[in-house]
Amino acid sequence: MHHPMKNAGFTLIELLISIALMGIIVGTFDQVAARILKTYSAVQVSQELIPQARYALERMVTYVQESDQIQTPPSATPTEALSISERLSDQYNNASREYTAGGDGLLDADTDADGLVNEGGADSTDLLTFDLNKTDAANWKLMEQMPDYGTVSTSDFKAKRVICEHVQAFACRRLSAGIVEITLALQQGAKAVTLRTTAKARWVD
Repeated sequence: MHHPMKNAGFTLIELLISIALMGIIVGTFDQVAARILKTYSAVQVSQELIPQARYALERMVTYVQESDQIQTPPSATPTEALSISERLSDQYNNASREYTAGGDGLLDADTDADGLVNEGGADSTDLLTFDLNKTDAANWKLMEQMPDYGTVSTSDFKAKRVICEHVQAFACRRLSAGIVEITLALQQGAKAVTLRTTAKARWVD
């Protein structure tokens, strides 16, 4: 005698259990993936903020070190600006006022091309300023304004340029006659970075 064979397949209960298990597995992977993406995003933001802050601080420190006058901050009271005499650049020919890649061997602040910088009557002090632009409330910017040595005037400046974005705080204070402390804090989303350094003006006693 031949016995009828049972139909192969899943019962309804087995199917429901399989669907439930698949849902749990997919949900777990989704949570893991979300955490990985969140961590990756935070790392990316951090990798963008830190180089920005370091670049801005290093640039300010470099100019302070070669300065012979710190105008702002005037005291230990913190300010949101740093204004110093610029005596580092050599980008122009001081006689012709033309840009040359190698300069002319004389600092651009030496406007009378006699080898002396900021000596008084012959050439006045040219100030370089770093300050905070709060025009965009969602993205404060640290700005730099250089003297314009390409003209005969000693009181004109180049247009301000952004050297750092996503600034949360910028503060400078005078620790002594020639030493300033600079604090720069950046924030983008939940990620924040704060860097602080001191700089000594070598030409200030």
